[in-house]
Amino acid sequence: MKHRVIGGLTVAVAMSVLGAPLPSQAQDSGESRLDTQTQHNLDILSLSDSEISETGLSAISDASSIEPADPESATLATSPVQEFESATVFAHALDARQAATIYIRSIPVVTLIGGELETLSSTKSDADLQATTGTDVADAGPVAQANLILARLEGLAADSEVEAIKARWDDDDEAFVVSWQDEDLLTVNSRIILPDTTEDPAEDALHIANRLRRLLGDAPPLEQVEGMPEPPQPQEVAVVASTLTGMASWYGPGFHGRRSASGEVFDQNALTAAHRTLPFGTQVRVTNLNNGRQVVVRINDRGPFSGGRVIDLSAAAASSIGLRSSGVGRVRLEVLSAP
Repeated sequence: MKHRVIGGLTVAVAMSVLGAPLPSQAQDSGESRLDTQTQHNLDILSLSDSEISETGLSAISDASSIEPADPESATLATSPVQEFESATVFAHALDARQAATIYIRSIPVVTLIGGELETLSSTKSDADLQATTGTDVADAGPVAQANLILARLEGLAADSEVEAIKARWDDDDEAFVVSWQDEDLLTVNSRIILPDTTEDPAEDALHIANRLRRLLGDAPPLEQVEGMPEPPQPQEVAVVASTLTGMASWYGPGFHGRRSASGEVFDQNALTAAHRTLPFGTQVRVTNLNNGRQVVVRINDRGPFSGGRVIDLSAAAASSIGLRSSGVGRVRLEVLSAP
């Protein structure tokens, strides 16, 4: 049985005053700064898709009535969220960054993350955040990105079956995508995540697609991502001595054939990397968190020294995990020691 979207999408924006809290003032015990209403809505995420369907969303029917006990002490989004029939965009801060979360029927579906919140004076106003028009999703701020996604949803809702919403693997971009009919709605990466992220892009994409299917037309959930790539085979058996997560970059043509910090001639086609402190010769397994692909590299150089990055891969190592085209990406480093 086909499912159609019931009614039109009413798109609106519920903005917070991002200039109000500084990151150091708006965070308690290292957790993201969310107001009472948003935290209540996120609590609903413990329900499965089937439980949401069975309860008819009654568990969150009173979400709009919840307000902070002391509005002046609220650390985030002190502007009240107006109730809308179908869809809203809620601007907030997340780990010291600008962010916006799309809600449909009071359920958070996807969170978009922007740049850092530095100081009160440098924080953009609500008007500035909404001023981006005619911009591609990848280049816009989080609020503008959310509005572009909702506009696409609204356009597709008129004549598209909800069952056509899919989560799939895109071989060309080496990324997980949520699509509707033949149009890509969003690409799951370090800046576009499930609000209660699983830290697995495939799982995040599947959950986002299923929430859209359920909330827009009560379509049954998908069981898997289309075209899911085969899991990478482990390259070697080793004991993991330590683990670190951060941003990786790569280098190659300009340094090929030059002497590295270890005294070894740099070969951009070898599986090597630069790290600020690990001893030369250390084996490190690097996992691209956007696609799950892995490579083991040998540390033979020093760096990177800018941008808060944790490792600088050779061109060959970056290519093997699908990082070369993007330039940078979020990775997990596992320092390996002999068994």
